[in-house]
Amino acid sequence: MMRFVRPLLLAALLPLSAFAQAAEPVESKVNVSIGLGLHYGSPLRGSAAVGVLVDLNGHRNDGIIVMAEPGLQGNEVSAGYFKMLGRFGSGYSVRAAFVRTRNDPWNASPSSDYVGVEGHLMIAFGVGARIGYLRRARGVSTDPHHNLASVGVSIGG
Repeated sequence: MMRFVRPLLLAALLPLSAFAQAAEPVESKVNVSIGLGLHYGSPLRGSAAVGVLVDLNGHRNDGIIVMAEPGLQGNEVSAGYFKMLGRFGSGYSVRAAFVRTRNDPWNASPSSDYVGVEGHLMIAFGVGARIGYLRRARGVSTDPHHNLASVGVSIGG
């Protein structure tokens, strides 16, 4: 008789154990942080970046990044995805970028608009490098700089 009652009792109590393990609904928070950076390289020469990082999962380790970057020989606006890795300020971002050059940019046409993509890699403590490919959208048609390789070193955003 016990061989029959014991499995029947366990089968009756099984839904209660599953109910006890049901997770409480987790509130998803959107974290917004300020992003700051200093960059040196082509085409802007030196520049300072400021923007926002919008973390959608609440852990402050990946999300959307939007930056504005005034520089010595132009301005840049970019938006894309960022991912932080580890504890020591390492990570990367991939962004769509728009660059407007001034009179004397490095390896670019003066007073021109460029559109493209950039990747930023931070090795540790926000220090790293960036590289990108941009194509001239508007500017001096006689200048040979139709394509632009954005290369530089960076601290932060």
